[in-house]
Amino acid sequence: MGVDKKFPSGDSSTSGYFHKNLEPPLREILTRDPQLLFEKNIRDFKLERRSRVSLIDFAGKRYIVKHYFLKNFFFWLRRLILPSFALNIRKRVSIMEQHHISTPLLLAAVDSGKGFYYRGTTCLYEYVAPDKHKDLLLEELADKEKRDKIIFSYVSLLGRMHQAGIYHGDAKISNFLWVEHSGGVDIHVIDLDDCRVERELTTKQRVYDLANLIFSLAWRNNDLTLITECFDAYMCYDSSWCGNKVEFLDRLKERIANKLEHREKRQKKN
Repeated sequence: MGVDKKFPSGDSSTSGYFHKNLEPPLREILTRDPQLLFEKNIRDFKLERRSRVSLIDFAGKRYIVKHYFLKNFFFWLRRLILPSFALNIRKRVSIMEQHHISTPLLLAAVDSGKGFYYRGTTCLYEYVAPDKHKDLLLEELADKEKRDKIIFSYVSLLGRMHQAGIYHGDAKISNFLWVEHSGGVDIHVIDLDDCRVERELTTKQRVYDLANLIFSLAWRNNDLTLITECFDAYMCYDSSWCGNKVEFLDRLKERIANKLEHREKRQKKN
């Protein structure tokens, strides 16, 4: 894939992965102080206690920066015991690449500090501009021809991931970038924080991923017909793993009903 190997940076307080095509000035900043990248911020996509995700402009090119904060003692303890978080992120992206599932190019993943002095992890990605944002895609579900294309594109992608043993963990449409080319669609998968790779996915994992996807498509217009449409498309892709389709559909409906109920309660509180 033309990707550089893993290696520690020149500064002993940082370590991780750098792509061979990473510009030297960016590599220097990531090695010295990754937080300086946020000075080039155009907009924040997420700014929470757990992480910050921003679109930046550096020397006329756009990138996505994601920083994982040291949010609590247990997060720090996991980082102390488990292998490098930066290289774990690189591994997840590499697995997606091996299965020809598109993700934005990971240019760098750097742990700041080591052991007792771990301070956080920063990732730098290429910026992929979607041709259609989620709001437009949700509107286009009202058009039968576009609806079929949207359902097939998302569900077949999820089917390919599951067939490869990849569980996304947060498979909502905001974590899939719709990119068009030559009349087709190449969906880029983002936010692999909860991603897991198994020899074979459980029914529960399949239900959770598919329910998250359907819910993200259905909740705004309360379009529950999407459940059976997406279920049918998912089964058409590959049903060899499923012993009882009726039971799987019932579990899917139950999961989505619970998510809708939870969303309604949150809206009432607000």
